[in-house]
Amino acid sequence: MRILKLLGLAVLVLITVMVTRTFVLLPAGEAHLLKTAEIDAGEARRIGENLAAAIRFQTISRSLDTAPDDAAFKGFHTFLEETYPGAHRVMEKEVVSDYSLMYRWPAGGESSKKPIALLAHMDVVPIPEYGLKDWKYPPFDGVIDEDGVLWGRGALDDKGILISLMEAAERLAAAGFTPDRDIYFLFGHDEELGGDLGAIKMAERLADKGVQLAWAMDEGSAMTDGIVPGVGSPVALVSLGEKGSVTLRFSAEDEGGHSSAPKEFTAASLAAKAGVAVMDNPHDPVLDEHLEEFLFAVAPEQPFINRMMIANLWLTRPLLEAQLSKSPTVAAFMRTTTAFTMMKSGTKTNILPQYGEAVVNYRIHPRDTVESVTERARALVADERVTIENLGGGREATSLSSPMGEGYQAIEATIRDEFGDIPIAPTLTVQGTDARHYEAVADGVYRFMPFVFKPDDLKRIHGTNEAVPIEVIARQVDFFEKLMRRSAGE
Repeated sequence: MRILKLLGLAVLVLITVMVTRTFVLLPAGEAHLLKTAEIDAGEARRIGENLAAAIRFQTISRSLDTAPDDAAFKGFHTFLEETYPGAHRVMEKEVVSDYSLMYRWPAGGESSKKPIALLAHMDVVPIPEYGLKDWKYPPFDGVIDEDGVLWGRGALDDKGILISLMEAAERLAAAGFTPDRDIYFLFGHDEELGGDLGAIKMAERLADKGVQLAWAMDEGSAMTDGIVPGVGSPVALVSLGEKGSVTLRFSAEDEGGHSSAPKEFTAASLAAKAGVAVMDNPHDPVLDEHLEEFLFAVAPEQPFINRMMIANLWLTRPLLEAQLSKSPTVAAFMRTTTAFTMMKSGTKTNILPQYGEAVVNYRIHPRDTVESVTERARALVADERVTIENLGGGREATSLSSPMGEGYQAIEATIRDEFGDIPIAPTLTVQGTDARHYEAVADGVYRFMPFVFKPDDLKRIHGTNEAVPIEVIARQVDFFEKLMRRSAGE
């Protein structure tokens, strides 16, 4: 009986502790709404027309083997000079690798503050021929429809940000603003191909000049609405770093023969078996300290039971880890992902293939490396008949910048100023950006776009019918103006 009483007391104490910890994460009440912006319709239209004109320059990155369209990129340079004369008067411009643009807005006098950098890229991905017919308007016409929505390749990725930055600079220059630290605008021309001739070369130029940035900000994450499970409010996600990647090819060869007398394996089956072996044994999802920071940031928006789980990770971690990993989107933030994407083998239905290959793409979490991912794949396949090759060398994940850093704090404060008291959470970007190339020359590197993404918007990036409301672009201009005033105000 005494044991039962002690057990009951222990359970009561445990429940009390868990509930008490949960109430520390006070509920947010009603879902937060974005602060209403006072957008002048005429100004929004003017900005939208400038972005539409920018979209008409077909600055396409086709492949590493295809040279940039000289006329398109240089025409775009001239367009920027003619459209933003005030910004060009106050900033110094350097052209890097023929097409990337490196602007420096110098401080008004001697400054002890380290410079900051705002990044964007002018190149866009091609339009697949098979998808062209599905566009509402031709992708490079830059059409603004009757609802004030601008359609075109680059509206979201990434000319919308580039034009917003130039509009903000033009507005500040007209107002007589002089920064108290250097501000760099770094516009790459080959981000969609990896940034080897753009961002990498501009980072090298900064290093050669002895420039160490306080922080840099690029595309990568944004505000989301209806995407974070259990959260009714829009959430601003500010990325602290980004994943790496590597693609492995698993191939096998055999003597072949007629299909009427097969062995127990073929070159095709060996390659396929290797691809399935790694696909069916994914990396373990981990609820690490960075995901903890994210969960605690959105916890007040969650229902009581979710808040209790988050508040008591000392007890609930394994359960919450398993639950979160069921969502492919969330799991991508918790692990190195494995995607069996391509398979090639055979020439005829009745001929045993002499060669087979499977191709698997990994997006590497900062916990892992290209080498560790490759060695894990070798161990899982464990077949000497299968050759494993690294295609292209791979890219390591970046380090993670501090959410306590100056850059994060400035971005966070500007989000609240422009968009209201919405939840702001640190996160990890799962795709690649130019930002990763500036790690060595910046104390912190962050990724944020002042744009609200809803579930349907995500598929528009690199997809069909890329579009953005012109009022959204106008508000991005307001955001960047406020960010520069806050971070480099006199």
